[in-house]
Amino acid sequence: MKKYIRFTALFLILLIAPVRTAYAYTEHHSYSSSHTEVWVDATGLAALLVTLAAGNSNNDAESAKQQAAYEQKVREIREHSKESSRKEMEHALDLIFEGGVPGAVEMLVRSWEGEGKKTFLDDRNGVAVLKVSGFEENIRLEYTIRQENKKISVRITAPDYSISEESSAYYKEPVPLPPSKSYLGFELEEFMRDPQGRLLIKDVVKGTAVFYAGVLPGDTLVMIDTYDTKNFDIARVDSYLQNRAEAKAKVKITVSQKGEKKTIEIQL
Repeated sequence: MKKYIRFTALFLILLIAPVRTAYAYTEHHSYSSSHTEVWVDATGLAALLVTLAAGNSNNDAESAKQQAAYEQKVREIREHSKESSRKEMEHALDLIFEGGVPGAVEMLVRSWEGEGKKTFLDDRNGVAVLKVSGFEENIRLEYTIRQENKKISVRITAPDYSISEESSAYYKEPVPLPPSKSYLGFELEEFMRDPQGRLLIKDVVKGTAVFYAGVLPGDTLVMIDTYDTKNFDIARVDSYLQNRAEAKAKVKITVSQKGEKKTIEIQL
């Protein structure tokens, strides 16, 4: 449009120049004054067109500036959304690995609601979908956890800018602890026993009752309550502990360390 106006103005100016000369030549002839009026009107029109072209040029420059600013903002929001989706996905992966899917979802809900955000959870049919509104201004956050294929996706959308960025990964759930480690605070050797055939302690969990009692890897588990472990295998120990834990009972274990025995009472 701008080019068209400029071309029209130039055409009129070029047209007017010879016409004006012709008028000067014929001034002494019997032409009417209407010819001069035509020349003045055409000159004014050309000037008007030039002014319009200049105005359109300014408007186009301002529009281009606004468009460039908008596109820059869109790029910034897209990059921010992409980075945020990646970080939130990695955080969710850590939570799942530490506490499993139910524990991770519960932690996420409590965390976001603690920050004053609204959450909506739909965990039917083995798919947990957690939506967080107001993640940031005009930006939404959505977690989708598919337990069938152990995959988590985190999507961030900015509807005002038609932006949607998603990060996905396969998650790992925590490995269940053996009952001896979970309840007693140590793990048992699977393929080794002491010379008397009793079970040997392999790993001791820091911060547990047996840890503070001084039990060490390599010590012998002599007895659990009144049962001698030379008559037990690990599966039987685990089953016994599970049953006692369900009854919220206490057990007494006897440990031998370099020939010295100590008895420790543990609340399961």
